[in-house]
Amino acid sequence: MLLATYNGAQYLPDQLDSLLAQTYENFRLLVSDDGSSDATLAIVDRYRSRFGKRLVVVAHPCRGGGVIKNFENLMATSLRDGVARWVAFADQDDVWLPHKIERCVEEMRHLEGACGTSLPCLVHSDLAVVDDGLRPIAKSFAKYQHMDPQQCSPVSLLSVNQVTGCTMLVNRALLEMALPLPPETVMHDWWCALLSGSGRRRFVAEPLILYRQHGSNQVGAKNRGLGTRLWRLLTNGQGVIRRVRALGAATYLQALALQARLKASGQDGAYVSEYLAWRRQPLWARLRAYRRYYAGPELDRLSRCLLWFK
Repeated sequence: MLLATYNGAQYLPDQLDSLLAQTYENFRLLVSDDGSSDATLAIVDRYRSRFGKRLVVVAHPCRGGGVIKNFENLMATSLRDGVARWVAFADQDDVWLPHKIERCVEEMRHLEGACGTSLPCLVHSDLAVVDDGLRPIAKSFAKYQHMDPQQCSPVSLLSVNQVTGCTMLVNRALLEMALPLPPETVMHDWWCALLSGSGRRRFVAEPLILYRQHGSNQVGAKNRGLGTRLWRLLTNGQGVIRRVRALGAATYLQALALQARLKASGQDGAYVSEYLAWRRQPLWARLRAYRRYYAGPELDRLSRCLLWFK
C-alpha cells in the first residue's frame, strides 16, 4: 500500500486507523512525505508501534516535487524491493471501509486467474462522498459525477479519467509498465488507468472508501449537474474555458506518451493512434464521432469537442 503525505496532520489519523481496521491484514504500508511542515511525520511515527514492521517510511529524494513525484517515488520503491504482488494507492485524507482491501484483492485474483500475471491488471471501486467531518454528501461518487466507470473504454479513458486513484489496486505487470512516469503524465492514477487498456480492468460497483471533500483536495468531487455546470460557465466563463483548453492540450500529450510506452513494451497501441488521428481532424469531422471518444455528461462532451484542438 502506497501512502503519499504532505501536511496531512488534520485527517491522517482517521486514515491510518481505517487501514489498521482492514479485514485483510497481509499488507505493508509504504509512506513517502513531500516535505511536510506540520505534524504529519510525528503522527506516522506515533503509529509505528501499532503497524509494527508493516509500516515503512520511504526516503523521498525529490521533496517538494508534488503529488505525482511523491507517488512515483513510492511506486519505484515497491517495484525495486520486489515484495508486493499488488499495489494500492492511498490518500492521506480518506477513510477506507474495513473490507476495502479484501474486496479489491478478491477481484484481482479473479482477473489474474483468468488472464495470468503477465498482463497489466487494475481493480477500482466506487466511493461514498463525505464532507470534512465525514458527513454524507453522496452515496455514490460515480453517480454524483454522472460517470459510468463500468462502461468506459480504453479509448474514452484517453480524454476522461473515470478510474479514481485512491480506490485502485494494480498488479506488478502494470507497475513495471508504468515506470518511469513520463513528463506528460497528468496524474499518476490516470496514467495507470490508461495502461490497463492494454490488459484488464474491473470496476467494483460499491463504495469502499469515504472520499473526504475539503478545501485542500488535490482532485475533488464536483457536482456535475446541468444547472451547476451552466452556473459555473456564467459566473466564470473565461476560467472554465481556460481550464478546459489546458486539459485538452495535456491529454493530447499524455496520449502521445502512452503511444510511445505501448510501442516500447511491444503492446498494441492501434486505438491510441486512432484517437490521436481523430484529435487532429477538423471540428466538423470530430463532431460526427465525439461521443465515442468523450465520456460523461453531454455538456462536458460538447465543450471538449469544441474547445480541444490538437
